[in-house]
Amino acid sequence: MPTITFDDDSFISQLNTCDVTARAILFIQPYGACLSLLQYGLKCGDQIIVLTAQTDLRMVPDEITQSVLMTIIINTANETDVLRCVSQLQEKIKFRAVIPGFEYFVPLAAKLCEYLQLPGLASSHVMQLRRKDLMRTRLQQAGVIQPKFKLVKSMRELNQAVDEIGFPAICKPVDAAGSVYVKKVMNKTEAQLAALAVFKNDKYFWGHELSGLLLVEEYVEGKEFSLEGVVQQGNIMHFSLTEKFVADQHEFIEVGHIVNTPICNEYRQAMEDYVEKVLDILGADNCPFHAELRLCEGQPILMEIAARLAGDKIGDLINLSGCVNYFDYVYAAYCGEQLANITRSDESVGIRFFYRPEISAYSNIGGLEQVKHYPIEELSIYYKPGCAIPAFPKPLRRLGHVIAKNKDYNALLTMLDRIDTMMVFQ
Repeated sequence: MPTITFDDDSFISQLNTCDVTARAILFIQPYGACLSLLQYGLKCGDQIIVLTAQTDLRMVPDEITQSVLMTIIINTANETDVLRCVSQLQEKIKFRAVIPGFEYFVPLAAKLCEYLQLPGLASSHVMQLRRKDLMRTRLQQAGVIQPKFKLVKSMRELNQAVDEIGFPAICKPVDAAGSVYVKKVMNKTEAQLAALAVFKNDKYFWGHELSGLLLVEEYVEGKEFSLEGVVQQGNIMHFSLTEKFVADQHEFIEVGHIVNTPICNEYRQAMEDYVEKVLDILGADNCPFHAELRLCEGQPILMEIAARLAGDKIGDLINLSGCVNYFDYVYAAYCGEQLANITRSDESVGIRFFYRPEISAYSNIGGLEQVKHYPIEELSIYYKPGCAIPAFPKPLRRLGHVIAKNKDYNALLTMLDRIDTMMVFQ
């Protein structure tokens, strides 16, 4: 299928004839979990157009660009160009949905949905679901239980903030994603180092310049979970309670997840009720949601929430565990459709990432053949032997993953731990 460069004059003439009976879906910079959603849409016969910059981290694999109706190379961080491109596309295509491929493109997708008069997040609400400071402020106004926090713009304000909040504390940029520059700090020296990293104004991710604003939050003890679901025309549907595993409690790099983790009904209901209140206050609608929270002495406390698919293949894990396809409901949410309520599975499915932050390259992998004899669903290695492994952001130092499922949670956890130990990158 054609891959063309947007020039606002001739690209539209190269558009292949669309099947008017199929859903037409526009994906903006699909990445990670969104690639699985896109591939499922192709299997279902959707007509898909992709906008991608094909530079820096904004790369779409060849297998995708060769399978979709059209791939348009455009600066996906340039809102003016994207709007001009979509205005021409809509003259020939009646889109059913605009789907953001990653966190940074959620606000743009909301604006495009309003322009095309499609279901989607209201642009007046979307930044509350994108920027962590606005999210915290809105929830504070509504009286939601959450950590103490302060927005910080300078080192002088930092000292005032940590004096008020105390230690340990969390320092995080208000508009990054993927745990980038998120630090747990134990004293003023650590807080200052974390703040300096955020205050630098030359940080670009997925084409977007970070604002340089810092959020300082109270550190919350407790086991971390996420809730995955969709909001369809105001109706909230929960699909999974996901247990999170991180490399440490300082930089919070996620090294694994287990969907449908066993937990008592009282705690599950408390978390679902809490997240539903948050979604309503922040105005989430016609989208999937991914809410991260900690359970502190039985009280759910929000860490952050996003109006998009969860990353790290959590959507794929949900599909492996359930009797319905989660992606059907994600598409329905984006298209403003209604689907029947679900019956959730009780089978646990987990992913373990091979996180080796000390490795910059490897020549061979020990234990690989032995791992293949385990009852696993998927094994993937991200880097070939001899390839340089990026130093930053740190999640890129996850060298691969394994996925497995089991009705016995403890047996699943033990197997994932054992496989991670067996995989030796030399």
